[in-house]
Amino acid sequence: MGILFSCHIDEDILEKFNLALMLNKEEATEVIERYMVQYISTSFSRTSQEYKTLISNNSKETGVMNPDYGKAKIRIPRWAKKGYQNNHKIVRAYYQVEGELGLVPLVELERKCSDEANHPDTFVREFRSNFTQMKIDSPKSHGKVFEIENGNVMIWEYVKGTLEEYKDYFCR
Repeated sequence: MGILFSCHIDEDILEKFNLALMLNKEEATEVIERYMVQYISTSFSRTSQEYKTLISNNSKETGVMNPDYGKAKIRIPRWAKKGYQNNHKIVRAYYQVEGELGLVPLVELERKCSDEANHPDTFVREFRSNFTQMKIDSPKSHGKVFEIENGNVMIWEYVKGTLEEYKDYFCR
């Protein structure tokens, strides 16, 4: 459970924000939280880069934690509840293929996400680019969820527990 947060917003901005929420079929709390997380991440990233430069200039040490590492852990609960999102559909397809075959060959996952006629619940218009974004942690990625091993898609160990916790949402 979260903490109640309030602030004063210009009336015109609030009106446009509510209109944008309706157009995108999103909840205000989730959107605001997402932007707060992005702001925090950007701020820490900027500070981290300044600190990294300072360390590099003063010593041979270079290890600074990546603020984007494991960001899918934070996003998975939101994806789970939004069946229309591409990330949700890809995870759903992953679990469906795994249920059918016991493992998830990349070619089968792509087939399931690319066949709108037979699999509308897992259809993702630009599967490859969306899936690629789910294999890396970087400032503009969706967050790392998957890894490829011998042509098979595997859930990244770091997010496995979180994904399993929400598995029922993806498998409905």
